[in-house]
Amino acid sequence: MGAWDNTAPILHPDTRAVLRPVHLDPALIGQPLPWDVFTESGVLIAGAGLALADEAHFNKLAARPLFREGEAGEAADAPLARLVELAKQAEICLKQPEAEAIRALARALLALRRADADACLGYASLMPLARPSVGHALRVLFVAGLLAEALDFSEAEQESVAAAALTMNIASLGLHDRLFAYAGVVPEADRAALRGHPQAGVDLLKRAGVSDAFWLDAVRQHHENMDASGYPAGLPGGGIALAARVLRVADFYCAKIGGRHYRPPKSAGFAFQELFGQEKTRLDSQIATQLLRRMGLYPPGSLVRLANRETACIARRAQGGAARWAVSVLDARECVLEPPRARDLAARNHAIIGTADRQPGWPTINWMAVWGYG
Repeated sequence: MGAWDNTAPILHPDTRAVLRPVHLDPALIGQPLPWDVFTESGVLIAGAGLALADEAHFNKLAARPLFREGEAGEAADAPLARLVELAKQAEICLKQPEAEAIRALARALLALRRADADACLGYASLMPLARPSVGHALRVLFVAGLLAEALDFSEAEQESVAAAALTMNIASLGLHDRLFAYAGVVPEADRAALRGHPQAGVDLLKRAGVSDAFWLDAVRQHHENMDASGYPAGLPGGGIALAARVLRVADFYCAKIGGRHYRPPKSAGFAFQELFGQEKTRLDSQIATQLLRRMGLYPPGSLVRLANRETACIARRAQGGAARWAVSVLDARECVLEPPRARDLAARNHAIIGTADRQPGWPTINWMAVWGYG
């Protein structure tokens, strides 16, 4: 079965449990459902034990996004645990790059994104899955994957964009790691290395067996700007591959909302202000608009303060960009809520009153549980 990208946070109306996506298998035809099935707004539409009478019955139910409550110990149904594994593979793969291994990794990460895009986007923004340079590449991959799908890229093109996201900085991973912790003026030698890293990356990838021009062009051009002010070739907008423009927007957005060793993450609102402000002439504004439509101002992983003084996480993207639900992880005393509680942001005592930054003194939070896993 195909997978869906979720567009609204999910709330079980009775138990306040967080729901997660479920993708029905045709093998269930003629069999009883093993769990209750809900719509994206938390409405029960099929109870556990309901028999799917025939193919028509199955198709009618499967034609819409469906969700269910998770259960502990379901390793096969835990995309975030798989994401942790793939992040470790990415660290190894990028140290000793080989074309087919990178494409296979990109394909596996895209499969996770399609299984639960919001969980991948949010968890990757909250947790250090890998060294800073690789963690950033993973976040860019998920955002670029959303954009590539929205722009009707073919399956092969989506894989190439994902592979390009993984490898766009492959020639300068150590430099990008150092810059993550560097708060001063970047030394001239490092600035020169940064300007040369797109072409150096292409050269490295060719030696690793990459011959896909779609992939290579995206890496080579991912720092080119629409007004021809970018590098390494100073190409104007019409000369920049669409895949490279997608990466440029995704890279800029993830860099802004990502924290650094010396500062907390910026909000999505701040990133979009810059995308449509001082960066408007340099980055593709149509792609930036697509990103705003799909991510909203409170994308998955955003931390917010509620009127009742709880700290909550936005788990699911909202229809129309306005967040409707959040999942509270800390109470007013900053004690962990176990399990996390889904909150209706339309309720007065659960209204958002501001954003929140992670604090060193916070207790350990099971972030996987925010998306119904773990």
